[in-house]
Amino acid sequence: MDERSLRKRLNRITAVAIVISLAILAMGSAASVWLRSTLGRSLSAQMEIETEKYRLSLSRLVEADIQTLNTLASFVDFEEMDAERFAESLLASREDNNFQRLGYLGKSGYNIIATADSEIRTDVPVESLEETMMEAVRAAWNGETVVSDIYQYSDTGEEVCAYAVPVFSGNEVTGALAASISTDVLEGILNDRSVLSGRGYIYLISEDGRILVSSENGKIDLDGNPVENIFSDSGIDPDGQEKIKEAIAAGEQCFEGFREKGTDYRIFLEPLRINGWFLVCVQVAKDVNSTIYQIVTTMRIVTMVVLVIVMLMIIYGYRLVYLSNRSLIQSAYYDDLTGAYNLAWFTHESGAIIEETDEYSMVAMNVRQFKFINEIFGVHEADLLLCHIKKVVEENVEKGECYCRSGEDMFYILLRDTDRKVIRTRLEKMIREISQYAISSNRNYRILLYCGVVIGSEVKDREPSVQKSMTHVRFALDTARQSLKNSIWFYDLQLHEDEKLENYVESRMYQALENREFKMYLQPKIGLASGKTEGAEALVRWIPDDGRVIYPGQFIPLFESNGFCVNLDMYMVENVCRQIREWIDEGLEPIPLSVNQSKLLFYETDYIDNMKALLEKYKIPADLITLEILEGLALENIDELNEKISRLKALGFRVSMDDFGSGYSSFNTLASLKIDELKLDRAFLMRLTESDENSKRQKTIMKEIVELTKKLKITTVAEGVETKENEEFIRSLGCDFGQGYYYSRPISAEEFSEKYL
Repeated sequence: MDERSLRKRLNRITAVAIVISLAILAMGSAASVWLRSTLGRSLSAQMEIETEKYRLSLSRLVEADIQTLNTLASFVDFEEMDAERFAESLLASREDNNFQRLGYLGKSGYNIIATADSEIRTDVPVESLEETMMEAVRAAWNGETVVSDIYQYSDTGEEVCAYAVPVFSGNEVTGALAASISTDVLEGILNDRSVLSGRGYIYLISEDGRILVSSENGKIDLDGNPVENIFSDSGIDPDGQEKIKEAIAAGEQCFEGFREKGTDYRIFLEPLRINGWFLVCVQVAKDVNSTIYQIVTTMRIVTMVVLVIVMLMIIYGYRLVYLSNRSLIQSAYYDDLTGAYNLAWFTHESGAIIEETDEYSMVAMNVRQFKFINEIFGVHEADLLLCHIKKVVEENVEKGECYCRSGEDMFYILLRDTDRKVIRTRLEKMIREISQYAISSNRNYRILLYCGVVIGSEVKDREPSVQKSMTHVRFALDTARQSLKNSIWFYDLQLHEDEKLENYVESRMYQALENREFKMYLQPKIGLASGKTEGAEALVRWIPDDGRVIYPGQFIPLFESNGFCVNLDMYMVENVCRQIREWIDEGLEPIPLSVNQSKLLFYETDYIDNMKALLEKYKIPADLITLEILEGLALENIDELNEKISRLKALGFRVSMDDFGSGYSSFNTLASLKIDELKLDRAFLMRLTESDENSKRQKTIMKEIVELTKKLKITTVAEGVETKENEEFIRSLGCDFGQGYYYSRPISAEEFSEKYL
């Protein structure tokens, strides 16, 4: 509300105050009548409000009990449950309801009844039940949800009220779940002394005026006699009784008055909308005329008028400001559709908690395929589902916790639990209760939800904020979305870091290539006969401007999946050519360099032409470059691969098969490919540390491979040489070269030139 609007309202207040003052002066003679009428209306309104509270309390009790029975009916297979488990279920539910007896009565004859004192009765014939309960059960068998009239137990004489709900197996009713509560529970609600300062009393009556349940102070009349019927045991005159009966017949509210023993009473009738029951509130009326007379005789008219004017102005002004603030708060902090808090309020409330402590967990909850629900069932049904979700969430959050609806089907919840097991249990309960909702009475459509969770104590942000928590929880929610069922995913810091790195890699790879952030590192290949460096393998490292190193395992798999490896491989080939050219220009004796070639690059249509162009650009001998391929290239079309290899060898390149033995390696592949070099995977040497039997088998296999390559005139390189024993072993096999950390880690091209050339 702006200042201008506020001033208009204040001017309106002033005008109203002047009018009221003039009216009071002109109508002094009618003041007592007006005041009496006002007090009467106030009394009636207050009685109506208080009676409505009792009605809501009773209705909520019945609705909650029926909801509990429906929940049990949806999830428990009573035909398979034994008596002992049933009793355990009853005792476990005592914390949440007031059931005296709980029973399953199957249409097939399987019945079981448990009482609050753990007594179990099985195979109880429906015909042996009290008539009222029996009627309720049979109605439930017909698919109805029933609240019975009040009746007495035949064995204890206790007055109770019964519920019965149908139990479905698919779309078929297989039995009924019935429970009863004592009327003491209803009486406990009516005994709330808040009715008009506790000076009134209240009855629950039937349509014929019979009192079913009464507040304690309404059980007897002024003479000490029990009150059993409002028509026969009260001083209501015939006209008043007729008016009340007409209101009962129409199911409407009714105000009436009567006088008994010199005391005036006001009576208010309110329909409960359950079994034709009504609530009757009775209150002692005040002698308004006496009050007015005392005021008039003790105070001067002018003082009274001034006080009334001031009071009215204060009340009106206060109410005006109150309603305005409430309207502003409603629009600023509440969701119009569901009545839940909105994101602005949630951000404020949760932010204060997050900045104070890390003992919290934030949850993002979403409905799977909500747009589909909107499209198929309509916006109205989808809105009803959102309201149901709000109700479930609201009922499950505890003191000190908060929630909100943030756009369409997104709900945020801040819990104070940090134990994953506890959080999962609470969320699964919410999901179960939400999933029970039948969209447009369609029980076959299953509502699925997914949740992302971030626990503050696990993230340990140095500067925690609600925005950071929401970012984390949305990441977890995106991961949970990948499942096709109800799912709860907890935020994983390492997984998030991996994804951040993946996003960094994919968003910067082209710029990094242009800025030459991909650096060539060289790892020497040692000739086992000479003991000298006779070659090296070119390996890539990504070193951004900030100086950190991104290793191949962190970006190569992504490049292979998105096709960028073609660009990077050609970039590395050109780096190799450039390095050899530099060595020649510096008068150094160049050594052969090998470089990896991916499958995607190898089958590029202009691959051979590009390789030839690089040789011509840098004017270097092609036999100084070995192109390393993986055996997997040969699994698809070995003839096409050999044709490519032949064309490369015609240009002078040497071709090597890398990581032989790491996959589905076979001697048939080795014999079929026209390669110059074979690199034995590091796994061979790593396995030599295993049991003696395995070690012997590995040595035998390696020996046979080396002997076969010699016969095929293929040189061999053993990767993964890390110890002197490794070197001695591969030398004994007759391998031509060794490569591994025993000789050197991969080092920069500059350091390699200085150290080895």
